[in-house]
Parts: sequence; structure tokens; C-alpha cells
Amino acid sequence: MCWLCTYQGEILGKKLNLFIVKHIGVIDMKCIAMQVSDCLLTQEPNAIGADQDIVFEHIARHMLHPRVRLAVMLRQLLEFSSFLQNNLTVHDNGMCTVDKGNAELYLKVIGQIMTLYKADTQGMLFAEDEVKESDKKQ
Repeated sequence: MCWLCTYQGEILGKKLNLFIVKHIGVIDMKCIAMQVSDCLLTQEPNAIGADQDIVFEHIARHMLHPRVRLAVMLRQLLEFSSFLQNNLTVHDNGMCTVDKGNAELYLKVIGQIMTLYKADTQGMLFAEDEVKESDKKQ
């Protein structure tokens, strides 16, 4: 059970979800999960589904806000690009050669990373402005 999904319409749930959306691009997801979990458990000590691992799962898999989805994808692509970068060369019998397949894939991943950095979330489903407008009505 995920507390943030179950109570996303409640005041505390909305505030915590908005905190995630606002900070997902500048704070590490594990740090956000820890902060949200700590805040939630301080205010609702018996909350089920509010521990750090479940909050992290909520951010990584449950949230559909474009800023969150793009941040999650960007972080995944950055991790994958680091892996590829560390595996661009092949060492065999004292010779070092570039793995052409990994190099091509690395360049494609870098291209996708640049595309995500340029992505505009305005006008997307659940765009930030829509969240702010609905928040003002409450």
C-alpha cells in the first residue's frame, strides 16, 4: 500500500506530492524519499505505506507528472550513459580497442539525454501550471 497514492487528494498528500514535483529536478530521489517519509511519519506516525522505500517507489513508478517522469528517465539515462562510457573500450591481449557497438549506443543515449534536457513540460498531461491552478482553488 502506498500512502501517497491512497491519500493524494488530502491536504498532506497534495503538499508532499507538490514538494516532490517541485524538487525532483534538483534533489536526489533518495533524499526526496527520505524527506517526504520523515515529514509524513512525523505528522502521521501510524501511516502505513509511508516508509522511505515505498515513497521512493511512489516517485519512481507511481507518479505520472511530466516533470517527475522526465527526471526519472533522465536519471536512468545518465546512469546508463555512465555504464556505457566505462565499457567503451575492450582490452584483449594487451591491445585496447573501442567497442563500436557500445560507442554508437553511447552516442544515442547522449542524444536522448540532450533531448530530455530540452523537453518542455508545458502543455503536457498534468503540467505544473495545472497543478498550481488546482491548488489555488482549494
